[in-house]
Amino acid sequence: MQSARRRHLASGRHLAGVGLDQSVLPSFNRFEPYMWPFKKRAAASPAHPVSSSEKVVEAEAAPVDQVYCCVEFESNGEKALQRLTEFFDLVKAAKDSDEPADESQLSAYLTDCERSYFSNLTAEEMAEWNEYWFSTPLPKRHSPEILTPQWDFASMLDAFWNGDYDLIAIRPRATRHVLEFNPYGYPYGGTGSLVALVECFGHQVVGIGDGTGYEKYVPRTNIWKPRAGRVV
Repeated sequence: MQSARRRHLASGRHLAGVGLDQSVLPSFNRFEPYMWPFKKRAAASPAHPVSSSEKVVEAEAAPVDQVYCCVEFESNGEKALQRLTEFFDLVKAAKDSDEPADESQLSAYLTDCERSYFSNLTAEEMAEWNEYWFSTPLPKRHSPEILTPQWDFASMLDAFWNGDYDLIAIRPRATRHVLEFNPYGYPYGGTGSLVALVECFGHQVVGIGDGTGYEKYVPRTNIWKPRAGRVV
C-alpha cells in the first residue's frame, strides 16, 4: 500500500529560481550514490561468496537490542543532542501528519554553523555542476566513484517527506545514541538524508542499520565542489 506521504514534492523544487531548465537537471534525490554515501556490503556471488565466519562477525557487530533500523552516532554534547532531538521531533510531526513542514521555518531553526553544513550552490555553480554531470560518460555517471555535491537543505527535507518509512525517535544506546526509523519495505529511499541530519548538528555517525544488516559508517569522500571552493 502506497503511503500518502509519498505524494512527493517535485524533485527539482529547490532549484527554482536559478535560471536552469529543471526538466534536465540531475536530481540529487534520485541519484543513488548520493542517497547511499556509505560503503555497502559486497553482494554474494560465485566470485565473492559470503563465508560463515563473515556472517558471524556481522552478527556479533550488530547491537543485540536493535529493534528499528537506525543511524548510530556519538554525541557532540548535550546541547547539540537536544537541538537535534528538537529538530527531529519537528520533522517527525510533519511527516506523521502527511503535511510537509514549512522549509523556511525549519531552516530558521538552524544556527549559521549548522546551516553551513549544507550545500548552497549559486546559479553559476549549478551550471558548473551540470557541465560536469553531463560531460561524464555513462556508466561512470551512475557509479559510486562519481563526485556529487553535499546535501542541500531542501533535498534533505524532500528525502524525509518522500522516504517510505516512519521516523521513530532519538534514543540513547549504551555509550552512544541512535536515530531510529521504521521502513515500510525496501528500497525505502536510503539513509543519506538521516546521516546528513545527524551530522549537521555536529554529531559523528559511526554505524548504520539500514535493514540489510549493521555496518560501520564510512564517511563520504567523493564530494563535488565548485572550482572556486577547491583546495589547490
